[in-house]
Amino acid sequence: MDTIFLRDLEVKATIGIFEWEKRIKQTVRIDLEMATDIAKAAASDSIEDTLDYKAISKRIIQFVEASSYELIETLIEK
Repeated sequence: MDTIFLRDLEVKATIGIFEWEKRIKQTVRIDLEMATDIAKAAASDSIEDTLDYKAISKRIIQFVEASSYELIETLIEK
C-alpha cells in the first residue's frame, strides 16, 4: 500500500464549544494521509488511473464547510 499526502488544505468551518465560536467561521488547516494502491497508475502512466486530488480536496472542503461540531476531534473522526 502506498501513501498519498494532501498538505495545508485550508477550510472555513463552524467549530467550537462557545456560543461566539458557533456564530463564526474559523480556518481549519488539514493535512491528510491516504493509503492507496498506485500500481495501476504507475504502470499505465495515465491520469485516468490515479486518484483525483482535486475531487478529493473539493469533497473534504464541502464536508467541513457544511459541518458544525463542537470538537475538532469529532470533525477529524467524521
